[in-house]
Amino acid sequence: MEAKKVNLMEWGYFGEGGTAVSFCNKQNGNLFLKLNKAGYPEQLTWEEFNASKLFGEMGLPTPAVYDYVTDGERFGYVGERIKGKVSFARILSNEPSRREEIARRFALMARDLHGTKADTTRMKSCLDNFRSYLGDLSFVPSDVADKVRKCLDRFNDVPFCLHGDFNPGNVISNEGREYWIGVNSFMYGDPYWDLATLYIIANCIPSRVVKERYHLSPSELRAFCQSFGRHYLGDSWDSGEVRSRIQDAVVVRCCALIRRNPRNAYLYVPFIRGKKFLFRLRLAIMNGARNSGTPFDIAGCKA
Repeated sequence: MEAKKVNLMEWGYFGEGGTAVSFCNKQNGNLFLKLNKAGYPEQLTWEEFNASKLFGEMGLPTPAVYDYVTDGERFGYVGERIKGKVSFARILSNEPSRREEIARRFALMARDLHGTKADTTRMKSCLDNFRSYLGDLSFVPSDVADKVRKCLDRFNDVPFCLHGDFNPGNVISNEGREYWIGVNSFMYGDPYWDLATLYIIANCIPSRVVKERYHLSPSELRAFCQSFGRHYLGDSWDSGEVRSRIQDAVVVRCCALIRRNPRNAYLYVPFIRGKKFLFRLRLAIMNGARNSGTPFDIAGCKA
């Protein structure tokens, strides 16, 4: 895990997100530097670097990743900068009339990704990862734990690629070429794990956060999701089988959110906001995937 030392005098500040700061090389505008913020675990940065490299090595479209680096305190990597890029989320925000077009393009990219055979010797199983991370589920009430176990048991490992943070903000476009970004959670498994990520973003995150991260209101994102679903799965998109599969994956992903940040989990699952802690947990899992409409409509879920 040896990192090359970078001289920040050679880089200009470009922007930052929740966990990282990005820079552009002053001499070579085709290079970017991403440094995770101080305190971010180096092991996670190393895994992100390797996942990004592997994604490209498998022939999937993503900006090239070159060197694992440090400034002496923070860790990150140098990669290819795509000039003039714009994310699908930004296009949807700026040009809402292009929703069907962007949904179709996103669906085509998703089908290519989910149809790519994974290298299971170098990639993690999403299902195994959830089982390991959730452990004995002792952090939730027993009825919730039983629900999660049943949902996990309904999934099998399939050797196909997943993005891990599947949303239109993680596709960028430039001059007719499109790239996946944010691939640090690259794993393999059932495509419904990715679909569930999109579902949670569209339904279970507060409006302010959705707007900040994806430049869209929850209702705009849900409308996009409906269009995407029709292009991705066709007529079966609003079937009971599809709804059930997404709900099972959502239950597991909601439980993982609670495991990661139990104090603030209620912020991400509107059903449990303002309730007592254990009641929050129970509602998040037992009711969080309740659905009375098409796959991206949850009855009463208003962020």
